[in-house]
Amino acid sequence: MKRCVFALVFASMLLACTRPDQRSNETSQQAGGAAAPGDWIIVRYEVDPETLNPLLFTTAAAGRALYGVNYSQIFETLLQYDPADWSFTKPVLAESYPEISPDHLTYTFTIRERVQWHDGRPFSADDVLFSIKVLMSPLADTARLRGYFLNLVDVQIVESRKVRFTFSKPNFLNANNLGGEALGIIPKHVFDPAGLLDNLTYKDMIGPKGQSAAVKKFAEEFHKHPANRVPIGTGPYRFERWESGKELTLVRNDAYWGRKAYLQKIVFRVIQDYPAALTALKAGDVDFNPRMTPIQYAQQTSGQQFESQFVKATHSPPQYAFIVWNADRPFFKDKRVRQAMTMLIDRRQIIQTLRFGLGKLTESHFNPSSPDYNKNLKPYPYDPARAAQLLDEAGWKDANGDGIREKDGVPFRFTFLGSAGSTFTDQLLPILKEELRKVGIEMLERRLEFTVMIKNLRDRQFDASTLMLVSPLVADPYETWHSSSIANRGSNYAGFRNAEADRLLEEARMEFDADKRRQLYWRWQEIVHEEQPYTFLYVPEDPAAYHKRFQNVVWQPPDPGYDLNQWFVPQSLQKYALAPAN
Repeated sequence: MKRCVFALVFASMLLACTRPDQRSNETSQQAGGAAAPGDWIIVRYEVDPETLNPLLFTTAAAGRALYGVNYSQIFETLLQYDPADWSFTKPVLAESYPEISPDHLTYTFTIRERVQWHDGRPFSADDVLFSIKVLMSPLADTARLRGYFLNLVDVQIVESRKVRFTFSKPNFLNANNLGGEALGIIPKHVFDPAGLLDNLTYKDMIGPKGQSAAVKKFAEEFHKHPANRVPIGTGPYRFERWESGKELTLVRNDAYWGRKAYLQKIVFRVIQDYPAALTALKAGDVDFNPRMTPIQYAQQTSGQQFESQFVKATHSPPQYAFIVWNADRPFFKDKRVRQAMTMLIDRRQIIQTLRFGLGKLTESHFNPSSPDYNKNLKPYPYDPARAAQLLDEAGWKDANGDGIREKDGVPFRFTFLGSAGSTFTDQLLPILKEELRKVGIEMLERRLEFTVMIKNLRDRQFDASTLMLVSPLVADPYETWHSSSIANRGSNYAGFRNAEADRLLEEARMEFDADKRRQLYWRWQEIVHEEQPYTFLYVPEDPAAYHKRFQNVVWQPPDPGYDLNQWFVPQSLQKYALAPAN
């Protein structure tokens, strides 16, 4: 799975693709040169990660720093995608794909030998067991991950290097979830040096003993642990430093157990402002801007001077932009209101004018290129007249003639929560506000720093907001859409509750026949389409630019679409052959 937690990012963030842009390949070949270690890459980041703990992060910004495109950057996972066919079967911290029982209830991983944490301590099966115990602890702030393992009843170490996971129900994605970032693996010796959890089994952690004083003490220390900002992983890059709001620097791990990366350093430089990011790229202060705005790509990055230094590419990300309506607010309880809100947004025009055509309409959580996407869904039209009728039918009318609709004495006046750093939100909200004004709805705006905004969404302290959701190549909508994900700061921000939809998601998880599972998902999409808890805006096609000295630049399907472990600069073209002063 990729971004298995469906890490959310604000709607100006862009992602990855299924194939390299042709011009990218041509330019790379023109630059030429043999692969060589060395040089830095300075990558533009829109926002800071909120944490660097694999069990606590919720945003794509953190995931891109922790794992990169293929679960191998600071931290690693048991498995990763096989680039040959993009099946999630390639072993990393596991020696091989797990042994799976015929009933699909038991998965046994053999842990790789001779792997070390960045501090030199050996990685072992104890770290895997410890990580799943923490993940499933009800006292840990890991609700977004627990949804993937609700039926995990036991975990045991067998034969010293084997970890056996036992489920009460089958799930076609169990191996993917265990092998991917849903099970973030952290060092036991770093987070529990006192051994507070040593005497507790996995069953203890999910039972009454999981509320013991020792677990409570551990949880308190875990949430504020220094390693949440200074991580120790096993991957090809080690953490070097993090200056909040400015830079996050990783350095190549020369003691890495596997194939070493080429680049000496990766510097993620935070530049929220898009014009400033383009200026930094042109000035040489940034080497790679993976997320330009459409207008920058279309109109501001042409000409001989730019093209002599940089390569432009477009890529199609596994994500979608949407507006979420909080169904627990009086304004959005009725599906007719939510349908009306969608009909008040000219989504096709947004794609053409705000994105310069770089995107396509979508009506579902599933990517339109996926066979699980229900192609029979008919897009809601831009139809303000029909929207007004729906609002009337739902009881929202302007009875007192003040220009604002009301119902039961409550005026239709809500606050739209947006990220302070989102260019797309800057463009969208004036359009939306005017459309709503015309039908008697007053929309207020509130902007927050992105990580604070996400906290408000997780606490469900909002009326409406716009986000970008990163989806995996093989999607399981359960964690985002099942009603069990509403409580405990789960990812069902819309508060979407539907008994049939819940049942379909539960059945789909246990269906190993792809055709039968697809039928369940198609029916589930029909329900979501009718209920409109989200207004699905578009699937983006996104532009990027990078300096020509970088070679072996091949775009990949998972988020974020680029594998910096593979990029290199020929010796003669290296800019930072000698490390510059900080």
